[in-house]
Amino acid sequence: MDINLISINGNFYGLPTTAVREVLDPVPITPLPFSPEYVDGLINIGGRVIVQVDLSIQLENEVALPAKSGQLIVIDSGSEHIALHADQALMMVSIADKDIHTVQVDDMQTGVDPNLVAGVFQWQEKSVSILVVDQLGLQSIEQPLIEEGVEGLVGSIETESDVDAKTEAGKLENFLVVGANDERYALLMSCVCFVEDLEEVTPLPQVSDEVLGMTYTHDMPLLVLGLGQLMGQSKSTGRKLVIVQYQDFRCALQVDHIYGIQGLESRDNHEVLAKDGTLSGYLLGDDEHLTGVLNFDALFSSSRLELLRRYLVDDHRHIVKKERIPTRTLLTFNIGQERCALPLAIVDRVVEYQLVEPLPEGGGAHLHGAVQVHGDILPVLDLRVQMGVDPQRTPLTAYVVAGEKDNRWALVVDQVNRVVELPETDFEFANSQENQHVESIGRIDNALISVMSLKSLTMSLSGIDPNIKNSAECA
Repeated sequence: MDINLISINGNFYGLPTTAVREVLDPVPITPLPFSPEYVDGLINIGGRVIVQVDLSIQLENEVALPAKSGQLIVIDSGSEHIALHADQALMMVSIADKDIHTVQVDDMQTGVDPNLVAGVFQWQEKSVSILVVDQLGLQSIEQPLIEEGVEGLVGSIETESDVDAKTEAGKLENFLVVGANDERYALLMSCVCFVEDLEEVTPLPQVSDEVLGMTYTHDMPLLVLGLGQLMGQSKSTGRKLVIVQYQDFRCALQVDHIYGIQGLESRDNHEVLAKDGTLSGYLLGDDEHLTGVLNFDALFSSSRLELLRRYLVDDHRHIVKKERIPTRTLLTFNIGQERCALPLAIVDRVVEYQLVEPLPEGGGAHLHGAVQVHGDILPVLDLRVQMGVDPQRTPLTAYVVAGEKDNRWALVVDQVNRVVELPETDFEFANSQENQHVESIGRIDNALISVMSLKSLTMSLSGIDPNIKNSAECA
C-alpha cells in the first residue's frame, strides 16, 4: 500500500496516496461562523471553494497551526475535496499489508479519535497512524451547539439511518448558503469560484442600481453586484464577496454573511411564486429554515448579461490591465544546508530512501547503484555527492524520481520540502563555471534557491561535458 506521510507537532500520520490530489502552500482563508474550532474556513483552490481543517486541533487537540505556516494537503474525502492543514507533507512510502496493524489504544497519539484511524505501522522506529479520509469530510464535521435563533452550519454528523432516509428522499446537492438583508440564499457549488473579503470597489458612472462598481482580483477585473439589490431589496453593507460563474460570465456578488456549505436535498424544492423567477425554489435545511435557491438563468438573463458586459467594455479607464508574468513551478528540496529545486514537470514522484543494489561494473563516485521503484529499475544518482556534501542518512532522506519516461533517475536528496510557483523575474542564470549542474538561481522567502539541471547531471555521468554538448546544439 502506498502511503503519503505528513507530520503534525512532531508526530507522523499517513494518507492513502490514491486520495491525495495535491500539496500546496497556505492560501487566504474566509472564516466560517459557528463552525467547529478545527475548521479554519473556506479556501479557493484552482477556482473551487473547499473547506480547510486544522489537523493539529482535529487530531491532537493542540493549538492551531499558524495560518501562513505548514502545508495544505488536498484530498478526496468521499465525494468532495477537503484541504488538510499540517506541518509538512513528507514523502510517499510503500508499506506491505502485513506490516499494517489494527488500531490499539496504546498505539494512539493522545487525544486522537480512533474512528479517524484505519491502521498503524512502524516507520523509522516511529508509529504512523493511517487516517480514514472519508471521516475527514463535511459529512463528519460536527455541528457545534448554536444558540436558538442563530444561524450557521458547516456540516453535521449523520447516522446510518439518516443516510438511508436521505437516499430514499432525494439526491443531496452541495450549496453555499449566504445571507443578504436578513434573507438566506443558496448557490450551487458548481457555480461558485471562490470567496473573499470585500476590500476596494471602484464606482462606475451611469450604471444600474445593482452594480456597486468594479474590483480587481485574481488577475481580472470583475463587476461587483449587490445580491440584495439583485433580489429587489435595499442596498446592504456586507463585506464578503462570492465570485460566481454563469456560462462565460464571471462576477462578484456582495453578501452580508457566509453561512457555510450545506448538503441539501434537491427533492425538497418548493415552487416559488415569484414574478421575476430569480428563485428556482426553496430548500429546507436541517434547522427547518427555508433557503431560497438562486436561479442563475433568471438572474443573468441575456438582456442583463448584455448590459453588464457593456459596463466592462465601455469604461476602459476603470479596467486595470496587468501583464501576466510567466512563472515556474518547482519541487524544492535540501542538499545539506543548500536549498535546491527541479522543475515539477520532470518530477515523477518522491519515494522513501532504500538501500541500493551496486552496479556490476561500478558507477563512479556519483552513480552508486540502482533501485527498484514500482517495478522499474532506476539508476541512482546521489546529489549530495555531486554537491560536495557528506551523505548522511536520516528519516527524511528520500529519492526524487525525475526525468523522461524512458530515461528516469532516482536522485538522492536530504529532505523534500514543497512545491512552489515563482515568477520568472525572480530567477537569474547561473554561472556555469562555478557549478555546471545549476542552471539558474531563484529567490524564495528572502533566500536563494539553486535550480538543478537534470540534463547536466546525467550527461556528466556519461563523460560528456554538458557545456560542450550545449555549444554544439546551439551551433
